[in-house]
Amino acid sequence: MEVQVRYRDDLGRERLVSPCALHGAPVEEWPVLHEQRPYKGRRSKVRQYWSSTTKKSFVCRSLEHRDAAMVLDRDPDIAFLSASSLQLEWRDGERTRVVDPAFMARTVGGQRCLYLYARGGQESDEQETAVARAAGQEAGWQVRTARVPAGQVRRNLYLVSHFRHDENADEEARALLLQAFARPRPLREGADCLALPRSLCWYLLWTGALTTHWDLPLVPTSLVWADGETL
Repeated sequence: MEVQVRYRDDLGRERLVSPCALHGAPVEEWPVLHEQRPYKGRRSKVRQYWSSTTKKSFVCRSLEHRDAAMVLDRDPDIAFLSASSLQLEWRDGERTRVVDPAFMARTVGGQRCLYLYARGGQESDEQETAVARAAGQEAGWQVRTARVPAGQVRRNLYLVSHFRHDENADEEARALLLQAFARPRPLREGADCLALPRSLCWYLLWTGALTTHWDLPLVPTSLVWADGETL
């Protein structure tokens, strides 16, 4: 299978090259190939997502796509996250077919990753996966699937994502709160006993420094504890 990659260069011109030509290139930092824009009749709403990993915003194709970005943004192994900057193309008989990756990323170890998107919790299309893997093998990218957890876990992650901004990052308060939550206690109790804003606790839930029963509704009285501690 011969796969080519379409991307936009520094002058805004579209280029079509073989995947091997992009080996080692910082594709995750490149501008998106096609901007997602709202239009009359569009079935999904365009959403902006601000990444706490890169401190930049990018556009998502739908609500579920945004939540997939949220999950990756929270992953401590992801050092850079962006909307896809490229498109994969291959020939299917007389037709040119395309794969639009969901995201591009770079791990803390420097591995570049192309993320496909599992809509509705389903598996990615087999053909799309095969095309992405063929390109990834040549370009040195890992191919992964972005997934969104279901039900209460998804709702809880969306809730704590509201506190992911830097204004809630306080290293001194973090140390105090980790001590306060050395054993499980209600979220509001741990913050109130130190006269600290509860928003700092929500931020630590976002970063994973604190954890909770993610499958239960997350409220101020929910039990919270330092990650690594168990009930």
